Amino acid sequence: MRSARAFFRLNLAFGALGALGTLGGSVVALQHVRLTFGPVHGWLLTCGHFLLPHLTLGHVAVLGLGLLGAAALVRGVRSATRQVRATRRTLRAITVTAEHELAGERVLIIAGTTSQAFCMGVVRPRIYLSRIVLERLGTSELHAVIAHEAHHARHRDPLRLAVLSVMADALFFLPALTWLRRRYQELAEVAADEAAVTAVKSTATLAAALLQFDDGSVAGTVGVAAERVDHLLGVPPHLRWPVSMLAGTVAIVGGLFAVVLLAGSAAPGRVSLSALAMQSCMIAMVLVPLLLGASLAIAGRRVLATNR
Repeated sequence: MRSARAFFRLNLAFGALGALGTLGGSVVALQHVRLTFGPVHGWLLTCGHFLLPHLTLGHVAVLGLGLLGAAALVRGVRSATRQVRATRRTLRAITVTAEHELAGERVLIIAGTTSQAFCMGVVRPRIYLSRIVLERLGTSELHAVIAHEAHHARHRDPLRLAVLSVMADALFFLPALTWLRRRYQELAEVAADEAAVTAVKSTATLAAALLQFDDGSVAGTVGVAAERVDHLLGVPPHLRWPVSMLAGTVAIVGGLFAVVLLAGSAAPGRVSLSALAMQSCMIAMVLVPLLLGASLAIAGRRVLATNR
């Protein structure tokens, strides 16, 4: 389905721009920072002041880009690690009892009391079916289900979704990435349904097979959403472009590149890491009381509203 590919490419485009801006900002920040620390008493002395007489716009840009790059790196690594662990937990939780060639595809049969069919594997996607599926479905329905999962395997949807998830987590400041990732997953299911219908040449066969499955509780799968049912009935998917969200993302990316250019041109030659740390400390000393006061005010309003 072209719409699924379009969402995937748009997601990659936004992610690439965001990653390029973040990487460029990190490079600029590293170029203007000396990775050396001054004496500890100098930190404490500087943190004792609330005024920032030596804090320039260039300093703020370098500090912000450095923190953003570090946060993106940490969140990206954490997201990738979390996904690998989740996949391993799922694979450990299932028991493969056999491997058969069904409808021209290699299929792993797993134990279980619920009907499950899914494609899993980032590097080497495999098709998994629970044994009860073989008992409940007829030959044509089984072929439709296998064709659906084979489409996911051929297009490496597990890998694509993993990449999009890492990008959305790492580039958390781009709001469109999470929505585009979710929308791609939905349209990928519709595209796989199209492949299944083409394979068995019957919409009713796939619809009958879908009725035998659960709500998509297995990690990496989705349930039988209303949009999939509508598509089987001949209703084309609604693309639902969130114009405001996409425009906001474009504005954020543009602002990021502007800050990178500002930091590259307006920042001083090189600033020691200790100086940036001290300035961060001073900023925190100014902002923390303000944020704490705002939090207490909000909490007090909620208490008063509850007691009324």
